[in-house]
Amino acid sequence: MKFIKPVGANADLRELEYISALHQVGKALRNDGSIKAEDISKFLMSRYGIKVSGDEVLNTIGKGFGGGGVSEEDGDTIDLTEITALLFVPELIKAEMSLHRDHLEQEKIKAGNSVNEIDNYEMHECKSKLSEDGVWASATPDKIRALRGEDRWPDSDLIEFVLKMILTDVTGDDKPKPMTKDLLRKIFAFYQEHDVVEDEALLDEMISVASKMNMDDDEKGTVPMLDKFTFAHCLTDDVRKYDVSNERKCSTNFSDVFQDEKQQTDKSAEVKTVWTAPSIDYAMDAFRSKSFVILLWVNWALFFYVYMSTSTGGIGQLNCSTDVTTANGFGCQIAQGIINWLLIMTKLIVLGSGSVMLCSMGNHVNPTSPWTIVASILSLGCICLFTIVPAFNDAKVLPQYPEMDDDLFAYDDEYAYNNADSVINTVVNDETALDKIFLIYVMVAFGALLLLMGLANLISRTVRQEKSNWVIQKILTPGTLLMERNMKLASSFKINQILRNARSVHESAEFEHGVGQSNNSYGRALLAFTKIQNDTEEAGGFIWTWKRMWNKKLYTEDGIWLNNRMVQGNVGQLVLCIWLVPWMKWLYDIVEDLYNNFLVEIMPSRWRIVVPLSLAFCLAEFNALKLATSYTPSSVRTTLRYRFGVIGSLHDEEFQKVRTTVDDVSLIFGGMFWGCLYSSTLILIGSFLVIGLCCFEPFLPVFLQFVAIVLGIIITIGLKTLFLMLCRRKFHERAYYRSNPAAANVIGVILEAWSLGVSTLYVLKRMVFLLFAAFVFVGRIDIPFLSEDADQLGPLTLDNFPFTFRKDLLSHEAHRHPYLERIGVVYMLKLKHGEGFGRESGTSWRLLFVFALLPWLRKYRARAGDNDFDMNQFKFSKGGDIFDRFVSGKADGLRGRTSLGRIPESEEVNKDNDAEDKGGVTLESLRKENELLRQEIEMLKLHVTSGENEVQSRAQGSSGSDTGHSNVSLATAKPKGARGAHQHHSQDVGEF
Repeated sequence: MKFIKPVGANADLRELEYISALHQVGKALRNDGSIKAEDISKFLMSRYGIKVSGDEVLNTIGKGFGGGGVSEEDGDTIDLTEITALLFVPELIKAEMSLHRDHLEQEKIKAGNSVNEIDNYEMHECKSKLSEDGVWASATPDKIRALRGEDRWPDSDLIEFVLKMILTDVTGDDKPKPMTKDLLRKIFAFYQEHDVVEDEALLDEMISVASKMNMDDDEKGTVPMLDKFTFAHCLTDDVRKYDVSNERKCSTNFSDVFQDEKQQTDKSAEVKTVWTAPSIDYAMDAFRSKSFVILLWVNWALFFYVYMSTSTGGIGQLNCSTDVTTANGFGCQIAQGIINWLLIMTKLIVLGSGSVMLCSMGNHVNPTSPWTIVASILSLGCICLFTIVPAFNDAKVLPQYPEMDDDLFAYDDEYAYNNADSVINTVVNDETALDKIFLIYVMVAFGALLLLMGLANLISRTVRQEKSNWVIQKILTPGTLLMERNMKLASSFKINQILRNARSVHESAEFEHGVGQSNNSYGRALLAFTKIQNDTEEAGGFIWTWKRMWNKKLYTEDGIWLNNRMVQGNVGQLVLCIWLVPWMKWLYDIVEDLYNNFLVEIMPSRWRIVVPLSLAFCLAEFNALKLATSYTPSSVRTTLRYRFGVIGSLHDEEFQKVRTTVDDVSLIFGGMFWGCLYSSTLILIGSFLVIGLCCFEPFLPVFLQFVAIVLGIIITIGLKTLFLMLCRRKFHERAYYRSNPAAANVIGVILEAWSLGVSTLYVLKRMVFLLFAAFVFVGRIDIPFLSEDADQLGPLTLDNFPFTFRKDLLSHEAHRHPYLERIGVVYMLKLKHGEGFGRESGTSWRLLFVFALLPWLRKYRARAGDNDFDMNQFKFSKGGDIFDRFVSGKADGLRGRTSLGRIPESEEVNKDNDAEDKGGVTLESLRKENELLRQEIEMLKLHVTSGENEVQSRAQGSSGSDTGHSNVSLATAKPKGARGAHQHHSQDVGEF
């Protein structure tokens, strides 16, 4: 169950790629990670039932968060850097609050805790942002908020840390500077955002946002200073309608946006929603109670087995000849088989889906309406009808009476009724098997639980809970709301980890390289990032999973949403474990009758039957219990492997297999239930035969002889192993090279001659092990039993169940991943508030934050929408090909994945170090590579400084001027501005 995963910023990058692969709906994945309007439209419809066209998405979400108004060519695309900036919105709001709180507390200490002595800034800015009813107090009412080190709250100096990096890289020092257009042009030119450099209106808007910080009349009209407070204000000014206090509310994201009174304004836009049948929405588990749905489906499986089985009720029976060797008889049997299975299908569809849908009415978290209350009451009656009523009423639905010969027998109504075939048979008599009687009691218990849950749903919709006891509130709170709150907490935890991991990369780079005028944080961080590509750790495991489920960290930190089909399959398997006990009693009675009638003279000792049967039952029970407890850790392991890139997604061609025919997931519940039954039955029969044969007295001499032979072979192989251990030390100790070829060759010939006979036993052992493993893995549909090569027989895939299981996991991830939950909230806020939430100026400020803190995301900025871009020419420096390998290389052990692994040395370094390993990176090569980067940066600074007049004139309309004075290498990319794409000019500008 354990696996090896990447750690730190590398793991964060892979998870961002993964959510991009989930978010895309196109036939083929865009490997640049970009999101288009169609992807957003389909996501909003599937997740929230919001009907919005692609054009509406483009004019709202695309324009505000994707820069659609800047680049008409690629305005419907949001690249991965913009997605990351969007994810950072609530963390930036909290970071600004921490910054103001820290500053306010420092001022209070200086002023002797006298608020009256604090200057005007604190009274206006800090107090307004940190009021008693604000987020700082409401988010954690029972504890004091720390300024550093909290799991779900960014450090108070985060924004200041990023701003200092930007100012140092662009201006040479980290002192606050007047926020002029020239300064902004230098900053955005440094990060190759030339669209912003040339957009005068956008620059004016960005400065106007900063000007709002000046509140005094005598300060109006002055140039604002780009300090930590101004930078924080610019990052969050346009997204303040995002309420971070909702993270701890037991509510849905939809209600947080559209039903929260604090979010209602006169300018709020209405969105068109459609009915999504949430009570039976199993793609994202939108129902009210997961336990309710699980018990409902398991009860239906038991109902089908006990009362319906595979009987067709005598309907559609053909008078077929018993002689199937004739053409008419064989054809008639084929037709009868088709009719029978069509009738069974009809029963399952009509009765199964009908009962589930009727009993599920009202089981959702949507707002209460009169129809919802009526539906909830009706569902209680349906539950009684399908769970409790059949247990206490003997009846046959649509009986088909047998034909009676009146000349031979008197027509007996009771005999005819007892022998009548029917669609549903609830008659319980002395001949009813013990296992079915046991399952009837189980269904009655399930029905009682379902009635209690349905009653709780009805009470929660009709009674106000604000003043109720906390125990009652906990009972009446829907489980789905608790899980959605966990996803909110997990998104906050995980995004905060991204920020911390990125900062640790910068801090480690500063520790190793130092800080100086010839150095910059951008280059240092990129080099430091390449060094952590192969850092891994062990994660997952059986005990690890159940432990994190117990302390709820699996939900509140990892953000795992356990899909309902898997959980209901687990419950079905647990019921099967219990059902094996009465089934074993039934089987024992059969074996005892067989023994008394046929075997009592052969085996007088009854224990020779009882012991094998008991041991076989214990093995079957253990197998069923092991299957039931393995699915959850296995599904968690698979989900985490996708998130950390261990299983490829965005850059893996195999991912396409799990993006199609998603409706196959309907096979999972039945596959888990019947797979567990078949696996346990095979284990029971096989182990009973083997153990029974060993206990069979006439077979005892043969068995002992076989044991003696096996022991002799084991001892011989042990001596051989000991001999080889001694020989390997002399001739063939390590790897493939021999220290004494002649002696090794002689021993090799001896071993091959001897192995010709011994290999028979090895093959037999392999056959037995594979057969036993096949018995066990019949019940494991979550992981492949066959290897990738053995699973393919031409175009045919022998075992599709593991892919089907992954489809269900990924379907829930596409709707419930913590990042996508947060993205959905931002989408809905933008649709609701329009221009009042999320503007291009704010997106441009947040992109600066992302570029500075996570420079390794720059490759996705360059690739978004640029299909004609040659990544082979996109380099960090003239003399090195670090970025070339970073973008397009093959990762170790992953099929088709963009490499985040080791990088090759530059050509100039290789000339001086021919003896070095060409596939790796040495510390010396990285230092020389960094020196080349520093030289290019210095040249770029001189170029930007000398070319300010040209940039300004070009921004004012004089485009096309070729400076031609810099020998910095021209990147063939088309870097994006506030949106991304821009018309590339001919001046030489180095790419970072």
